Amino acid sequence: MADSHFNPSQLIRDLQYHAGPYAKYALEARKKYIELRLHQDKRIQQVYIRAIRRVAKQLKELSGSEASPVKVRHLLDVERAIAEEFAKLNGNVDELTKEYIQQGVITGTSYSQAITLNAIKEIGLATTPMLKTYTRLNTRAAEAIYARTHKGLATSDLIWNNSKRAEQAVRNIIQEGVVTGRDAKEVAEALEKYVLTDSKTMAINYPDMMERIQSRVPLRLSYEALRLARTEMTAAYGEGTIAAGRVSPSYEGTRWMLSPSHPVKDICDTFANADFGLGKGVYPKGEEPMFPPHPNCLCSLLPVHESPEDFVERLRVWQKDRHSQPDLEEWYQNIYKAA
Repeated sequence: MADSHFNPSQLIRDLQYHAGPYAKYALEARKKYIELRLHQDKRIQQVYIRAIRRVAKQLKELSGSEASPVKVRHLLDVERAIAEEFAKLNGNVDELTKEYIQQGVITGTSYSQAITLNAIKEIGLATTPMLKTYTRLNTRAAEAIYARTHKGLATSDLIWNNSKRAEQAVRNIIQEGVVTGRDAKEVAEALEKYVLTDSKTMAINYPDMMERIQSRVPLRLSYEALRLARTEMTAAYGEGTIAAGRVSPSYEGTRWMLSPSHPVKDICDTFANADFGLGKGVYPKGEEPMFPPHPNCLCSLLPVHESPEDFVERLRVWQKDRHSQPDLEEWYQNIYKAA
């Protein structure tokens, strides 16, 4: 179930409380994540708006300067424009989805990365090896998210399917204009109204035209593309969060942060209330849950780390006697030096 009435203030307070001395990093990561979602939505919507406006412009130009009904010849002439515009749209959405998957991973990585880099810098250990580790991790995580499949379909296939459904919706509207003898400019304006609002609004403005095709036109033209892009970026954020934790020596596990605006109980409540002995909703390293569990999820993951004082102190003890902290020595040999 999507969080339709998101309350950021409560989540900020929850993050500050649970992150404690690391609250600054937690809030920075969350702020960046929300900004990514908003920017991603806006850019994908703009891709759809530009495509529809170009198709509408073509339809208006084909009809000439005077009002005239949409003819079959108009449909045939505009068909090439529809195919070309939606081929471009598909490519643009695919590139945007890749871009925001990469940014989502980087944002998820940032919390544990900041904790580790600051601590090793404090004891005089060079940060370059860990920076290389996180860079490689980001690349691998982004590639894994983009390559994953949903019911046998890759992300690129799902993007293509969404583009084709939107393309067919546009054809349905123009074809209905031919059948009902609507004015070409009116049909073009209906298309522009549709991409900016939804089919319900268009049905109010163009009731006769929409009555027969409402079931063949999605409520919002770009909705499926937006939902997929949000889900993939959020999955990338989660992948980066967990992967970065696992290469960070102070990492103990991950806390599931339930969105405070959660409307009804669902799988998110189950994840947030599970108890593995580290506190409610905290998953031990290596047992982190699937994230996100559903599209449009606004829950969050918060890595759990040792306190900065304890971690730095252990690092200093390890520097004096490598055998005194076996876990830090293992991290040093297998992750730090392997960079």
